[in-house]
Amino acid sequence: AVVSTQSTGLYEMQLLFLTALLAFSPLALTCDSPESCSCYWSNYDFYGSDVGRRNNVASIEECIQHCRTTDGCVAVSYVQHWKGCFFKSKVQGDSPGHSSNIQSVSLGCLAPRPLGEHCIQRDHEFAGADITTKLGVSSLEMCVELCTGVPRCVAVSYRHTGGKCYFKKKRRGDYQREKHGYDSAYIFCNQTA
Repeated sequence: AVVSTQSTGLYEMQLLFLTALLAFSPLALTCDSPESCSCYWSNYDFYGSDVGRRNNVASIEECIQHCRTTDGCVAVSYVQHWKGCFFKSKVQGDSPGHSSNIQSVSLGCLAPRPLGEHCIQRDHEFAGADITTKLGVSSLEMCVELCTGVPRCVAVSYRHTGGKCYFKKKRRGDYQREKHGYDSAYIFCNQTA
């Protein structure tokens, strides 16, 4: 989870700690911004678990955007020298491994922005494409937050009665339908163009 700090000194201490931690880590990471430091794996491929591929992608950021609009995609591996983007159904593919000129990113690591009202489908259920469910969830917002920790979860449907959260592997489930007492959301809605 990304922690926002008001103190520059505290931020510098966190960055120093992270730098020291990475010095002893087998992973070669890059930091495009402090918030994404541990999300970008440089010279690593997430082998296996491919759910699609796209060629002629200009950057890792564009690759991430395509992943967010691909059902079941929760991570990417981007081959820099031929601009290939591989969509993954598992957070680190089947296994991460060293590979030159490849960047990989797990989208769950990139904290989703808070959902705007335009992202929420009130009185709608995303039916099917369930990964799992959880009872006793207090709100749709909590359901979305929990989704970020569930492998392959890209959307949720929340039933107000009993606080039941349905974690989905497709942006709108298998299909979307009106259903009183349910609210649904695609968790990366605010991050797509």
